[in-house]
Amino acid sequence: MTLNPALSDVVFKNQWRDVFDGTVPDGWEPTLKVSVVTAAFNSKTLDLTLASLAAQDYPEELLEVIVIDDGSEPAVEIGKYAPKNTRLIRVHEELGEGWGRSNALRIGIEASDGDIIYWVDSDMILFSDNVREHAKWAHFIPEAATIGHKGFVEEWDFTPEQVFEEVRSGEIRKHHDLETLHRHWSLDIYEETDDLNASGGRNYSTHMGACATVTRSVYEQTFGQRPELKLGDDTEIAYQIWQRGAVFIPVQSAQTYHLGRATVQDKGREVAHFNDVHFAQRMPIPRYRRAATNRQWEVPFVTAVVKVDVDTAEMARRCVDMLLNQTESDLQVLLVGPWSTLETGRRRVLADAAVELHLLQEWYRCEGRVTMVEDDVDDVFPSPYRLDVPVTLGLGPSALNEIMRDVYGNDLGVVNYFPPEGVEQSEVLTIRPTHAYSRALRYASETVSPIEALDAVWGVEWRSSKELGLIDLRTAEPVKKITRGDSDLAMADLREQLALARQRIENVRNRAHANRKRAEIAEARAEALGIKRRVRNKVGRVARGLRRS
Repeated sequence: MTLNPALSDVVFKNQWRDVFDGTVPDGWEPTLKVSVVTAAFNSKTLDLTLASLAAQDYPEELLEVIVIDDGSEPAVEIGKYAPKNTRLIRVHEELGEGWGRSNALRIGIEASDGDIIYWVDSDMILFSDNVREHAKWAHFIPEAATIGHKGFVEEWDFTPEQVFEEVRSGEIRKHHDLETLHRHWSLDIYEETDDLNASGGRNYSTHMGACATVTRSVYEQTFGQRPELKLGDDTEIAYQIWQRGAVFIPVQSAQTYHLGRATVQDKGREVAHFNDVHFAQRMPIPRYRRAATNRQWEVPFVTAVVKVDVDTAEMARRCVDMLLNQTESDLQVLLVGPWSTLETGRRRVLADAAVELHLLQEWYRCEGRVTMVEDDVDDVFPSPYRLDVPVTLGLGPSALNEIMRDVYGNDLGVVNYFPPEGVEQSEVLTIRPTHAYSRALRYASETVSPIEALDAVWGVEWRSSKELGLIDLRTAEPVKKITRGDSDLAMADLREQLALARQRIENVRNRAHANRKRAEIAEARAEALGIKRRVRNKVGRVARGLRRS
């Protein structure tokens, strides 16, 4: 597909270097407003953070700071050294306004109006060009989500006045060499992924709220900060902005001091144990978090969409049943149909033209993984993949597993699968990543088709469906009902297969035992030969010595 000129500056996957490498043109000056949001709860270092923000070289009229007092005792007061455009918001838990960092940040972000949202913890000292170094990326990449570089300082005696003066003069940098301080785990990921260029966004967990930004246009497409999360909220919002098309960029030049040890240095195990449960429920990626199988999660890995009408309702039952029987069980099915048109009053039920739709509705009434919707929602956010399944197709039991091994495993964009022989070419099985779709929507227009935009941001491909075991449900034999005799035969067949499997296992064990014996004999021989060689070599050395004598 030829690239549309309007898409020449679009970031492909997370390869930000191809669009902007961080070098601004001569004479460039920022134009985007930055909203710094800082949650404080009994913070002893907030005054130092505000003093460093007051000394930034970013244009004063383009910088606002929102401090959210999350119930501190005593209450937070803004000191002498703070940016001109600083506002203080108090959260009153007793009035039902909630509590916790994520809740406070949500309130602060909603009260702000900057083009760029900048999360800054209340224990950070930002060097003078920090805000500028973060903000410049959004001027060239509209989906930029930047991560700053922090050095963990364990002892300090700074005062607000000192921080203000030394940040402004640059002297603050001389206190510590960032390279000698605690090395954060994210730096290893940057090295492994070429500064996230090769990550496809999957390393979103490096986007931590101590010093990270995102453009408001991306953030506003998410659910926002989750007030119910009390730990790990920065990782969860990072997942959301990834699914909304964010481009993650480590900005090593945006430097800070983190006043205090990293939490993972002292409580890494406890934090991980607590967060893993909450993360697994909301974030299907990475896959290792969902150790349990064959169960439902708040956010499914795959959302399958099946469209049905009066004519295809009977076929839909088999189509959806085959989806629910996949070996990859982490999915939700949206069954799109004219449910509101179904008559529920007195009628001749057997003569009802929509009887099959009624039966379909009843068939899945108690199935938690099937949701009946009137209209195709198109957008399945925050589920990371949408699978469009024609109601005429049945998927083999391992089809979804094969699809995800290819698409997820190789970080592909939209993939279409050719229909099996005899099926109309319009009936295509398609899988689409939400992160690609979200970014592509930003560029689709009268001159840029959605498929062009999708191809530009993640790629569009066609694949054979031979390995998926697809069947045409219009011509497929009906599912055979099992009778008592069939059941007995099936059980006998299973017992025979089990006996054969046991025999194969026993054969493998016998071979392993024989191999171990052979290995022991070979090892003994080798040892004996080694002894012989050592004795022979020693005798030779003695003989040579005698001859020389």
